[in-house]
Amino acid sequence: MGFPLDIFKKDPDKYFILNYAPIFAKLNDFEKILIMQKSKVVEYNKGDSIYRQGEPPSAFYCVISGRVRIFTQPQSAPGGPAHHFPGSGINTGKVTLEYLNCGKYFGMISVLTGEQHSVNAEAANDSKILELTQEDFKIILHKIPKLAIDLSQTLSRRLKKKDYIEKRIFESNIISIFSAVAKTGKSIYAINLALSLKKETARSVILINIAEDERGVYRDFGAQASRENGADALCTVKLDASFPSEDSIKSAICVDSPSGVSIVNVMYESANLSYAARLNAFLTYLTGSYHYIIVDMPALTEEAIFNILNQSDAIHVITGYDRGDLKSLKSLLSYLFKKINYPQEKIKIILNAQEEPLRLSHKEAADILNYNVFAVLPYLKEQYRRPATAAKRIVWESPELEYVRCVRRIARELGDVRVGLALGGGAAFGLAHIGVLKVLEKENMPIDMVAGTSMGGLIAALWTSGLSAEEVERIFLAYNNNRRKTYGLLFDFYIHKMSIAKGGKIRKFLERHIGSKTFQDVNIPLRIVACNITKRKEVIYSSGRLVDAVMASIAIPGVFAPTKIDNDLIIDGGIVEPVPIGTLVRMGIKKIIAVNVLPSPDDAIRNYAFKHELREEEKKAAQLKNAWGRLIFRIRSGFYDCLFPNIMDIIVGSIQAMEYVIAESDCQKADILMHPIENGVDWIDFFKVEMLIKKGEEEAVKTLSAIKSVLNE
Repeated sequence: MGFPLDIFKKDPDKYFILNYAPIFAKLNDFEKILIMQKSKVVEYNKGDSIYRQGEPPSAFYCVISGRVRIFTQPQSAPGGPAHHFPGSGINTGKVTLEYLNCGKYFGMISVLTGEQHSVNAEAANDSKILELTQEDFKIILHKIPKLAIDLSQTLSRRLKKKDYIEKRIFESNIISIFSAVAKTGKSIYAINLALSLKKETARSVILINIAEDERGVYRDFGAQASRENGADALCTVKLDASFPSEDSIKSAICVDSPSGVSIVNVMYESANLSYAARLNAFLTYLTGSYHYIIVDMPALTEEAIFNILNQSDAIHVITGYDRGDLKSLKSLLSYLFKKINYPQEKIKIILNAQEEPLRLSHKEAADILNYNVFAVLPYLKEQYRRPATAAKRIVWESPELEYVRCVRRIARELGDVRVGLALGGGAAFGLAHIGVLKVLEKENMPIDMVAGTSMGGLIAALWTSGLSAEEVERIFLAYNNNRRKTYGLLFDFYIHKMSIAKGGKIRKFLERHIGSKTFQDVNIPLRIVACNITKRKEVIYSSGRLVDAVMASIAIPGVFAPTKIDNDLIIDGGIVEPVPIGTLVRMGIKKIIAVNVLPSPDDAIRNYAFKHELREEEKKAAQLKNAWGRLIFRIRSGFYDCLFPNIMDIIVGSIQAMEYVIAESDCQKADILMHPIENGVDWIDFFKVEMLIKKGEEEAVKTLSAIKSVLNE
């Protein structure tokens, strides 16, 4: 966030995408400025063609806002009828491969290879696209090598199988499930990850079980092979001297009837020097037909295994909490990093509890590994871990288990189907977030991550910490229409050079309802946005105590005391990201629901007119009263005019006016936007709880059909 402010003013769309799109976010400011100089922003209307199948390379594209549909279309046969492209109104057998949203990029293969486009790209709705010409894109890759390395991983996933068959899969992913030791729950995890990916994405999934011997072969997720039947009786492929024929591969692949997941067993041949190359060819063959290929690897540390891992797009390493196993894994990781030729973040460590109580805490296990833990799987009772029972299919049979919920979260991230909720700042206006949460909760909308700024961060922390939306509502209703109690909570006035309130009472309020919970204790992954005013940059809280993060995020300049970390001052996150859509984009969230509670200039005008009319009505009513009643009205009016607007109103109003400009631009990148604004409410009116919650509910109900439409795409 180090760009000069004038760059944001000139190119807010470029500024947003280069700061928050995962592919660009890690670049330094000089590299981002180079891309800004070379690129342009192009607007497309719904249905416009960006490029067509068979056309020559054009540019590298990255979606800023809107959505892009990637699809294939049968080419016209010689002398046959011409196929009509988008907008013709004729169904010509288009096959949709993917919808791309904010932060996703395309057109890369043709630009790099010089080949014609193998798919069509069109605007699914009104869209803004960052475009780099073929020449400029190659210049940038030459000057920014780390960008080329990151892009090469996507290039690999999209090029697989390209030369074998007609393109049916836009991007295929090979995920290897590996463990250095036996009995870590590796196979149960692999099976249920495959099931969950199928359930959450509705895409093609195949589970490849690499069996060391006949005992490890199975047909489906509940019936392993018996010695009597032998391996050949059960969905098995042998990679001998010649590559299996297409017919033999098809006959060996079984389909699990309840889930639709394909299964195939491959016998492991450690003595065969060419085995790894043959298996990799087999995996490449399958990428033409499957979006996700889950490979259940043997618990072996052999060269052939490492060669296979090297071809994977992601490696999930499963481990328990045994201290000795963790130390061995740490050594193995060092070895893997030397063997695997792509970024270390592709290796995901998953802690799987195999006993209760745990010998070590999650933090102790992570400290031993000295590596980030990607996910933690809770203890699974023995009845669900018996290999010969149908209970292996626990994603389908027992969806209420915490283990299943954890696997589901992993699958939704891998499947790129996560839904994010961005709750913006806005002081008292932020109480409307509670009403939005009530509706989303009632409708059982899947929310995979929440990001909150200022008041949005406070509400998000309460909700994700385990409280229901109705429980959060009850907490705040205790202050409804009670100015004295509300202001008593907000302001503990003290003499200080940086603010008029310390915020100690708010901290106690939060500790009463959240306690000492950390980001690791939340029910839904959470990010809270604050601003390092000393260094003029954004701060994203994702670890530590929730209360500390909220206190930093709600520190309105001049009103509440900033948080001090070392010599840096941390203040209200709305200064840099009033509605944290960019934070969700950076986390790779596919679909974003945003709630902007900041009043627009038109809202401010309507609110002024509403309050002016209200005062005029009160004045007329006072004229009808007796002398005492008129005197009381004049005293109250004079008292109000003396207090309002005050310096805090001017400070907060000025800040919110600037924040709205940023929010308006950022909110264009959201898939769904809610703007619950109620007349007659000011930033300080935290006591108008019921009114604001009701407004949030009304706005959420109005957008329900649009939300469901976006989530069902």
